[in-house]
Parts: sequence; structure tokens; C-alpha cells
Amino acid sequence: MSKARLLSGVVAIVTLGAAAPAWAQDSSAQDATQASPADVDDSLTSDIVVNGKRERTALNDERDATGTVDIVTTGDIAIRSQTSVADLAKQLPGISVSRDQGRNQSATGEAQFVSIRGFDTSYNAYTLDGMRLPQIAGSSRAISLNLFSPFAVGGIAADKTPGAAKDSDSIAGIIDLRTPTAFDFSGNFVRARALGQLASLARSRKQEGTGAAVGVDAARRFGSDHQFGLYVAAYYENRANAAESTAVQNDYKATNKTTQTVRQVYEAGGSLSADGVQWNFYNNEIKRYGASGALDFKSDAVDLFARVNYATYNNTNTMNQTGLRNELTSGQTNPNGGAYNAAGVYTPLGINPASYFRTEDVEQELFSAQIGAKAHWNGFTASIEGAYADGRFDQPNRIEAAFRGVAYNGAAGNTGAATEGVVVDLSNVKSPRPVLSSGATAYISSLDRPTQLYVQQGYDYLSETKKTVKASLGWEGEGLLSSVSVGGLYEDSDRDGRSLAPDNTRYRFLTPLQAGTVQGPSIAQYGGAVINGFLDYYPPRPIKVLSRSTLDEQVATYVAPKVISQEILNQGLTKGTEDRKALYATATLKSGLVEVMPGIRYEDNSFSAQYWLSDSDGARFVNAGRDYDHVDPSLLVAWRPDNRFVVRGAVRSSYSRPSFDQIAGTTKISRDAESNAIVSITQPNPDLKPVEAWSYDAGFDYYGGVGRYFQLAVYYKDLKNIVVPTGTRSIGETIDGIVYIRPTNGRTGNAKGVEASGRFTLGDLVGGGVLGNLGVGGNVTYQKTRATYAITNTDVRTTSLPQAPDLIYNAEIFYGGGGIRANLWYNYTGRILATVQDSQPDIYVQPVGELNFGVAYEVTPNLEVGISGRNILDQHTYWATVGKGKTYISNDRNGGYMKTGSVFQLSLTLKM
Repeated sequence: MSKARLLSGVVAIVTLGAAAPAWAQDSSAQDATQASPADVDDSLTSDIVVNGKRERTALNDERDATGTVDIVTTGDIAIRSQTSVADLAKQLPGISVSRDQGRNQSATGEAQFVSIRGFDTSYNAYTLDGMRLPQIAGSSRAISLNLFSPFAVGGIAADKTPGAAKDSDSIAGIIDLRTPTAFDFSGNFVRARALGQLASLARSRKQEGTGAAVGVDAARRFGSDHQFGLYVAAYYENRANAAESTAVQNDYKATNKTTQTVRQVYEAGGSLSADGVQWNFYNNEIKRYGASGALDFKSDAVDLFARVNYATYNNTNTMNQTGLRNELTSGQTNPNGGAYNAAGVYTPLGINPASYFRTEDVEQELFSAQIGAKAHWNGFTASIEGAYADGRFDQPNRIEAAFRGVAYNGAAGNTGAATEGVVVDLSNVKSPRPVLSSGATAYISSLDRPTQLYVQQGYDYLSETKKTVKASLGWEGEGLLSSVSVGGLYEDSDRDGRSLAPDNTRYRFLTPLQAGTVQGPSIAQYGGAVINGFLDYYPPRPIKVLSRSTLDEQVATYVAPKVISQEILNQGLTKGTEDRKALYATATLKSGLVEVMPGIRYEDNSFSAQYWLSDSDGARFVNAGRDYDHVDPSLLVAWRPDNRFVVRGAVRSSYSRPSFDQIAGTTKISRDAESNAIVSITQPNPDLKPVEAWSYDAGFDYYGGVGRYFQLAVYYKDLKNIVVPTGTRSIGETIDGIVYIRPTNGRTGNAKGVEASGRFTLGDLVGGGVLGNLGVGGNVTYQKTRATYAITNTDVRTTSLPQAPDLIYNAEIFYGGGGIRANLWYNYTGRILATVQDSQPDIYVQPVGELNFGVAYEVTPNLEVGISGRNILDQHTYWATVGKGKTYISNDRNGGYMKTGSVFQLSLTLKM
């Protein structure tokens, strides 16, 4: 990738300007005669706005809502260097983000999933312009928002108290991505935005770290009464970055020999010892492109609309790992006879230098289309909408290669009784370091050893098509009964998945440890480059970024010819359908300054799937399904004593559907070798109950004029039928002599919290002028959560809700005046429980913060130049530990300690 990519965005602006359609050329004349409706959003027309105006329209929507809704507008590339809408959503109160650690998505430096108040993603509903999206981010019900770009999404709304007219499988709330329409703007326009980026960590390691993006959008109102509106947008982004992480190799061991589990030792305050150590370097190349369009017709009698969106996200990801493993190889012996010496102290023996290479390429694609109509007549309103969405998640090239050979054991010729092993110093909690003798250092530092052990390739694929129809009939009047609405929804989803674990295609090279026909190369023999630095400690075994083309050639030569049995292929096949039907009724009662909205919603769910059953008595495809329904009443109340104050309250019932892998998937039957009787069945559980919740919310808003507001909310959620969402827990239950190992519902849980947000511009308090354009803002969410669930039949635990942090906050200093806009923004997410474990301590993700800045200058009324930076303090992106404290860094499977560096951006925004 050429460095010229940095300039491509600037060049594209000139090209776009030359190609601007004629309908933009006459917009000035039309704007002079066209009246601006009172409800249009002038701030979305251009990012060249007086600071505060952008927030004002969204704030008006929040104030007018009966429930608690938070909205952030996107697309301001001048002072925001985030090019993923998930990262921009962090500005909202109580919004936290997460990533698929297993697919190396943390290494991109981008957020992937968005959650309200940190609740597991399965507790959130995700919509695009009010319609549900295909759920293709693995087996969960999460939506991977890195698919969407701020060049095409106009805003993000978090509805934390949705009423009966909206989906009730939304315990935390609903995240709605909103695409612009021509009626959102005060006039016609064509706008071009372009940016160039530089990733500091990648460049400091002499890796590709540049990027650029360009987007163009346009809006036009036309017709005799400007009753038609057309909005179109298109964008393309290509950027590269790097990341580096460190972790221990395997699960921790008790330092002193004991009959207790490691978890019990940790909880009693005992000492743990690390088993091996490793270091990882990641390279990413991200491409994000797409287009969207909105066609609208508005009149007194009828409104018509059509929406279309297309989005693609591709990430070419490679990981190069070097490590030191505690293991002995052929011809080496352990004089202790085990992991502990005669004194009962953990004493690892054998130092095996290892290297590992993995790709986690990801391709995501989404197409969606919506049409709808709304008719108005004599106080009555009838509406109907239809939507089709097709989503795809594909990992076509999951390549893995390992390098291992003879371990160093401290003895002559590395044979016989071992005297040395990998002792890991954990005094630096972010950087585990091996303690090695000079002989061990000399042995493991050479990249001439070992040679390649194997190469293999697998794949993952998942697609879902979703078809939705919904309709409503409403009446509005005057008096106590202000409005009544009834409606319904039908949603049909079809899922198709296939996967092949890389282990099933393994090709083994000839090494001193195994037979083979081809001698594999060493790391030194590979093309590529050794990186010149690493975190704050360079490992004793160098890290080399291998030539990917060599690995691709190996796959084509050795892996592709392998014949995979049909049974192995069948194990990765799943098909499923899910139908959801809903009916609801709501009313609005108004008495003086009080507005009350009671409602009730009924939802019926039907799920069926086909998957593989492994059974020595006859493997086969089997079917499973489940039907369940839910009734959810709700009551929303708002009191507006004047334009400055709003007091809200809400009580509502809701639920969360189990994730797909918990209710359908590969099943295995184990039988007695002699009698052939079934001994155990390992399976998902189609009979899992949905998680159910009652939510209680209250809030208070104060609006003190432009750039001044304060919002306060308190909430309580009461949960039952908890299923641990961060790792499906399976417990054994004996029925008629057969042990069933499957996920089960837990018991109860709750969450209680307080949330505050505000913004204050100095303004007339300092007599205007330069200081008057200065302001501060921010939000904070503090909560306590609890969940009780079963790990085994005899191990019932109570912890915080997985994924839910105790503290989330944003703090901001901003300036706007004299053609200059500036912003300094800090985001913080507190510690979370990430993974519940059995005999090991639970995995926690430690607090993470990020400081961002942006400055924009209005060169002309139609041109703005911006400079911005993300994570300018170079804080860690991810830090997982074993246990709540920071003493024990996690193993690699859970992420360890990772940094992705800072990103700096130059942007241009041109309105034509």
C-alpha cells in the first residue's frame, strides 16, 4: 500500500467538485426562495457549524420524547478521528463498547459492539431506521457496528425506555442507527468529506500505518411544493494499523502444591505462578465502503418513503507470535516427577522457543431496503412498512502455522534430566518477563530454530436474511385521551452457517519431534522483517512479521489437496429459521402538563434449526425447535411544567432471547463401549427460557438555553432466568441414568444505577467574546449489578453481571467561535467481568480510557480544515486479568495486555 493514500482523500475532493451534478449548481437560487421548515436540522447540512448547534437538534428530540432517549449525531470528521459509528456512540451516556477478542478485533483499535449501560449485547435490540438488522456477528445476537460508517449514518439513538410500540426483547434498550433524508436539511447541497490518517504505533515499527477515506453526499428537495426529497451518500475508506500485546501462555498454577483449585487458592489470597509467556504483533488493513439513499414524499394526506443501504467491511488481519513454553520434549526428563519440586514449589522445566502465525480475515456485508407509507385523515393515521435485509459474515482464510522443536533444558545436548524452565517475573503487571540464564537466552533468541511444525486452514461463514412487515393504526384528538395506536409486526429470519476448524486440515512438516515428508522452514528462512521495538520491553526471542505470501503458497501446496470427510464438513453445518410476531396497543393521556402513555405488547417467537449429531450408533442431522411468547406491559410518564424542565418515569416489562449457540448446534452422544447404552449427551438447550426483566426508570431534565442543559436519571432492573452470556455455561444433569451436559438458566439478577449528563457554555456569564465560546460537558453512569447462576449442580455463584462496568464517563472541553471549533474529549469505562470460569479465577477487563482531541478552522463559508487525534496519551486498548486485581495478567486466549497506539488525522469538508 502506497503512502500516497494519505493524499488520496484530498485529491478526491477536487474530483468530486468537478463532477458535482447540475442539481447542486442551482441550489443557491432555490435556497433563496425556499422556506426552511421549523423542524429541519441545519446542523446536518455541513460540519461547519457554530459549536452547540449540532447538539441542539438532537437535544430537542431528547426533550420531546416521553421516554429516556439519548442521541448523538455523526459525520463530524473535522474534530472526530473515529471512522466507526461504534466508537462515536461512546459519547452517549451509559454506552460501553466491546470487541470479539477471539477474532483479534481488539487489534484494529476500533470498537465493534455497542451496549447500553454495559449490559450484554443480547439484552439490546439493534435497528436501522427502526427495522431490525440481521444478526451475523457469530452465534450471539449482537450486531457488529464496525460495518457502518459515519459518512452514511446521520445519528445514533439509544432508547433506554422503549414503549409498547417498539420491540420488547430489549432489556437494556434499543440502539437505532438513523440515516439522513432530504427533509433533515434546510436546503439542497452537495458535500464532500475527505481525510488522511497516520497510525503512530505502526509507523514506529516500520509497518504500514497510513489511511484515507472519502465520502460524498447530496440532498435535494423538488416538486411544486418541495414535497419530494432525495438524499444519497457514498463512501470509501482504506486504512492500516498495527497492535502489540503480551500475555502468559497457559492457565495459572498454584505456587505451592495443594489439593485446592487455583480459584480457591486465589480467593484465599494465595500465590499463583505463570506457565509460559508470549508476545504478539498484529497487522490490519481495513476497507469500509458503501452507499445509502432515501427517497421521500410528504403531503397533508400521505407520506411515502424508500430507503436503501449497502455496507461492506473487510479486515485483512495477521498475527505473529513468539513465546516461551514450559515443556519438555523427546529425550528430556523431569527429575521432580511433576510440576512441583520436593519442597512442593511450582518448578517449571523445559524452555521451548515457539513461534505462531494466524490470520483472522473478516468480510462483512449488509444490504437492506425499506419502503413505507403513512396516510392521514381526519385525525386518523394508518401506516405500513416493509423491509428486507441480507447480511453476511465470512472468514474464508483462517490460516495457522506453528513453529516448535527441541526444548532447552539446561543439560548438555538438551537431553536427560532438565534443570531449567521458564520462570516468569510478574512484578510489572502489564509486562510478564521470563527469568533466563545466559545459556537459555542464547538458545531461544536464535530464529534459526525451531522449524515449522504445521500449517492449516479453516473457515467460518454465516448469513441471515430478514424480512419484516409492520403496520399500525392510530387516532389523535384533544382532551384527556390524546391518542390511541394499535399495530403489529411479522418478522422472518433464515440463517445459514458453515465452519471448518483449522485443526481438521493440518499438514505436518518433518521435525525432530514428528515424522513427515517435507522439512519446514525456520523463522529465519521466511521472508519478512523483524520488528524494531515492542511495548516497553523487547522479548528475548525476536518477533518477525512473516511474509503472508509464503503462508498462502504453503496452504495451496499442502493444505488445499487434503480431502476432508463429509462427516467433518457436516459437523460445521447449521441452518435455522426464526419467526417473530407482535401485537401492541398504546394510548396517550394528557392532563394539563402531564403526559401518560400506557401500553401492552405481545410477542410470539418460533425457532427451528437443523444441525449435526455425532453418535457412534449413527451420526446424522437432527432438528430442534422452540416456541415461546411473552406479554410486556409498559407505562411511560412525562411532566413538563415549562420549556426548561421535564420529569420522566417509566415502568416496563421486557425479555431477552437466548443466543443461537445456546439453543441449537453440534450435539454429541457418548455410549458405553460394551453395552452401547447412552452415557451422556452434550448438547445446546432448545428449552432455555428467555431472560425476563422488569425495569423502573425516573429522570429529570433541565434546559437552560443554547449550550446549557443537565439530565439526571436513576434506574433499577430486576432480572430472572439469567444465562451467563460471556461463555455458555454447561452443567451435568442426570435424567434416567443419562448425564445431560447443556446450558441452563440461572436464577436472578438486578442492576441499579444513576446517570447524569450535561453541557455548559460560558456565554453571557463572561460577557461573550472568546471566553463566552468556551464550555464543558460530559456524562457519568454509576451502577451496581448482581447475577446469580449455576456453574455446576453444587456451585451456585453470585457476581456482577458479566460485561456491565460499575462506572462509565465522558468529560469534554469545547470551544466554538470565530471560525474555530475545538474539542478535547476523554472517555472512560470501568472494570468488567468478562468471562466466568470454573476452577480458575474469573477473567476481568481492567478500566480503559482514551483522550481525543480535534480542532477545525473555517477557511471559507464552504470549506473547513480539521486536525484531530485519537488516544493521544497512548493508553492501552485492552487489559485482561485473572481475578479482579491487576496482579495476574491473563493468558493469550483472553487477551492479555494490548496497545494499538495513537491515530492522527487531517480532514477537509467541502460544501458545494
